[in-house]
Amino acid sequence: MLRITLCQLSMVAVDPDLIELEATSFERHVPELLPRLVRVEELRAMFPSQEGAPSRCPLQMMAMLLLQFRYDLSERELYRRCIRDLGFRYALGLQPGSKPPTPRTLRRFRQRMVAAKGDDFLLHLSLRLAREEHLIDDVALQALDSTNTDCRGAIVDSYNLVAAGIRQVVRHVARCLGVRPHEMAKRWDLSRYMARSIKGAAAIDWSDEGQRNALLTQEVADADRVARTVDELAKTLTLPDEVVEAARLLARVARQDVEQLDDGTFRIARGTAEGRIISVTDPEARHGHKSQSKRINGFKTHAMATVESQFVTGIAITDAATHDAQPTMTLIKQAEANDVKPDETVGDAAYGTGANLRACTHHGVQMHTKVAQPSSRGAIPKHDFDINLEAMTVTCPEGQTTAHYTLVQVGDGNSARVPQFRFARHVCQLCERKSCCCSQTAKGGKRVIKLNEFEHELQDNRAFSQTVRGKDVLRSRSAIERLLSHLVKMGMRHARFFSIKRVQFQAYMVAAVYNLQRLITLRVQTANT
Repeated sequence: MLRITLCQLSMVAVDPDLIELEATSFERHVPELLPRLVRVEELRAMFPSQEGAPSRCPLQMMAMLLLQFRYDLSERELYRRCIRDLGFRYALGLQPGSKPPTPRTLRRFRQRMVAAKGDDFLLHLSLRLAREEHLIDDVALQALDSTNTDCRGAIVDSYNLVAAGIRQVVRHVARCLGVRPHEMAKRWDLSRYMARSIKGAAAIDWSDEGQRNALLTQEVADADRVARTVDELAKTLTLPDEVVEAARLLARVARQDVEQLDDGTFRIARGTAEGRIISVTDPEARHGHKSQSKRINGFKTHAMATVESQFVTGIAITDAATHDAQPTMTLIKQAEANDVKPDETVGDAAYGTGANLRACTHHGVQMHTKVAQPSSRGAIPKHDFDINLEAMTVTCPEGQTTAHYTLVQVGDGNSARVPQFRFARHVCQLCERKSCCCSQTAKGGKRVIKLNEFEHELQDNRAFSQTVRGKDVLRSRSAIERLLSHLVKMGMRHARFFSIKRVQFQAYMVAAVYNLQRLITLRVQTANT
């Protein structure tokens, strides 16, 4: 006979061992870490008034925030877990019959915390705690890398993007005038744009280019008409900023993907416009490339971390079109503000731009990267030549040396001038490798070597990468890839919020809970050895 017994465990007597919380589980350590992580005096400024309804315990709400970003939960999922999950209730110290703070209360607390303490408040505290426990003593060498973060906004094709822009203006104006959006659209003869998809509502033959262009031309005309209507309204009404911004955004998306034909109609332009807006609900999101074959939509998460202890010391969000090297100084300054500034950093070849190497050096940090090998297009590459910057000479692989150079402009709009060395024509033509040296020597000319504006930094980086220690340092870069995979599991693959500023807050929170989890793991490992 099968016998079943249902037992009710008192919340007061929750034993983490009895409910089998793992030794390294986040929930087990939250009650002990919170009072050390966040001191009461640091939260007092968030509740200056003694009037109104009593607030919930700020430490309890802080614990909820940590659990939310540790397990990548929505506010509703978090609330439910805090009601029925014994581990969560243990972490919050909930009494029998008591409920956790509601999602609305938690949002208010989060807004107060950000306003009073800043987005990176908890990241700073997590690093402070790690330093106090002497778990992050390896700040001298740190690694950098990035990963893609998909934006929350809807990404649609060009036809639907313009339609969404029109729909957004209509909704904002309707809210301003106190009418229903569909009524506003009917007044302006824009009802067709209130459908979920303009392509689904348009009864055209999509294989016919003429019909496609006719629809696109009508959309552009309607977008221009909406802009003029908003301008007329602005003469008699004080429009909210959201209406003005929506109209400005519509004007941009209506023209970014189209080109006008001779007959005045429009068609989809070939190629992708630089800085193309991909979503009207998240206009800061962009197209980008993580590699030549992998396109990403939305944002990039850039992180810097210690190599051995694996703590995040800096994290930054940019749009997906931003080059990996660009936020390097932002990350270094974050680490400096948290008292964990590195002496050396290591990254992949994307971080090895001359401008980035020089900027890091000027800030007291030595950047080491794998040296990118540019395409030589069948010629002997420049890096095979011995460039002596002190003697100002260049020696080719066959042993011929030249000191003859002139100063030429860098190019691409840069007025800076750099040395361009040239070998004698008769020397090049007597060389056995003239046919493969470059196209000019193969045609009876001479070889020319143009130096980079940041040649000194590039030479130093290349020389270090060939040393024994340099190779060890470059191999250590893989540590940041493992760390980024943990951040992705905690929610950094998808943006929880709209706009770069709010996604940056998400990144700070994920980095903070990752650091706390790492601290817990190292603490348990140390105790077991």
